[in-house]
Formats: sequence, C-alpha cells, structure tokens
Amino acid sequence: MRMKALWEKLKVKWNIQSDKRMAWIFIIFALTGSSIGFIRRPLTMALFQKTTYGELIWYELLLTVVIVYFIYQILLFSIGSLLGEHQFVKWFVLKMNKRIFPFLQKKL
Repeated sequence: MRMKALWEKLKVKWNIQSDKRMAWIFIIFALTGSSIGFIRRPLTMALFQKTTYGELIWYELLLTVVIVYFIYQILLFSIGSLLGEHQFVKWFVLKMNKRIFPFLQKKL
C-alpha cells in the first residue's frame, strides 16, 4: 500500500480532517515510543539486573512486556494530553485496551 493511501485511510479511520493534526498525532506517537525506549532498559536492570530482552527468561520477558505496555499507555495519555490531543489519545487508549482485553468490552 502506498504511503499516501495509508495516510488517507488512517485519517478516515481516526476521523481527522487536517494533515497537520495527523502529523502532530504521529509526533506524539514517536515521542511516546522513544520515551519507552529510554524507560525499558533501566526497568529491566532494576527488576532483573539484565539489560536486553535476549537475556531475560520467558517469565521475566512476559512481566517486562506487561509493565511496559501499561507504562506506554500512561505516557501516551500524558504526552498526548500535554500536547493538546487529550480526546484522541483517550479514545485511542480505550480502543487499544478493548482490543487487547475483549472481556472488558462492556465494562469500559
């Protein structure tokens, strides 16, 4: 799929009219992803005295992924809200949780 077509498809899916707003949302995602990159290594060092995912035993890896997932949501919500996209990131985090935890469908 071409990049322009994907861009337009996401604009429709996310109900965004402006290309500038779409770019701003991608900047928010980039900042959040980069922030997780800085947080994950010290987290695994503090919990398991290991620095890479390859060094972790399966249950340490699973615990790390779960913790990082929840930290990512908190960061996405915080960074998005601080940068003026509170409504979008709130909707996105709720949607993400409904997909990952389908048993929460009716509760959220």
